[in-house]
Amino acid sequence: MEPVLQRGLEFIRAVQTVSNPALTLTIRLITAMGGSAIFLTVLPVLYWCVNEKKGLRLCLMLIISVWINMSLKFFLDQPRPFFESYDPSVGLIGERMGGLPSGHAQNALVVFFILASWVKKNWAYVCTAVLCFLIGFSRIYLGVHFPTDVLAGWIIGGVILCGYFLLNARIETFLEKGGFRAGVISSAALSFIMILYLPGRELLMPGGAVLGLGAGYCINKKYIGFSSNAPFDKTGLKNYLALFARLLLGTAGFVLIFFAGIKILPHDSANYKLYGFILAGLGGFWVSAASPYVFVKLKLAGTEQEQNA
Repeated sequence: MEPVLQRGLEFIRAVQTVSNPALTLTIRLITAMGGSAIFLTVLPVLYWCVNEKKGLRLCLMLIISVWINMSLKFFLDQPRPFFESYDPSVGLIGERMGGLPSGHAQNALVVFFILASWVKKNWAYVCTAVLCFLIGFSRIYLGVHFPTDVLAGWIIGGVILCGYFLLNARIETFLEKGGFRAGVISSAALSFIMILYLPGRELLMPGGAVLGLGAGYCINKKYIGFSSNAPFDKTGLKNYLALFARLLLGTAGFVLIFFAGIKILPHDSANYKLYGFILAGLGGFWVSAASPYVFVKLKLAGTEQEQNA
């Protein structure tokens, strides 16, 4: 493995010979498109303003991908190019955890190709492929991943995508037949599986997010009835203002939960992991149930009952 990493390090140095401030800024913007910030922005927007069912589906696939990626990082514990034993000078930005596989490469592939599959146009797949390539390349340029890390991220992301396309319809059919109870139990079971391997606090958070999102979605379907694309008594400009208000309130609540949680929840080492689980669960529940309840009560959104009336 070491000779492979050394060749990868040589490749990074060769790529960085063309670096300049403008190019580095562009590359950093590209790499941000595969990071958590863009996903935390886009996915709630999809749930609140476009289609809550697709939003939930994409959120869960991203969380599963993140969990798999972080589990492998902890288990494999592979170095990054800028580690002291390699070449600290190549690291143009800082990163934590191990390098293999690349989370940006893997998660971007999963999310953007699922989005492209909903567009169902050839240009969407081409643009997605180019974007995923650029995101992967950006990680090499910035010196935070060896080429093999990026390649592994693409391969694992491809396997996750295959699983999604093969099993998604069957799982949704099972959950629809099982109703509220099956949905809540499935969310809890998946969350439990995800927290079995706990080398670090980070791996409790995906489990908490799955439980909060899944249970919240079931509660919404049974008791609230929020539907992001249901008709409601607003047209034209008022409709767009209502959508903007959803984004504003939803985002504000999401941010408030995390900042308040960080301040309120104790940070003692004994319960540090547990509080991360709780915080992620509250964030997921806010996105899938609490904020939709607020939207419906403030008449910023319609319900499934109104849609089917």
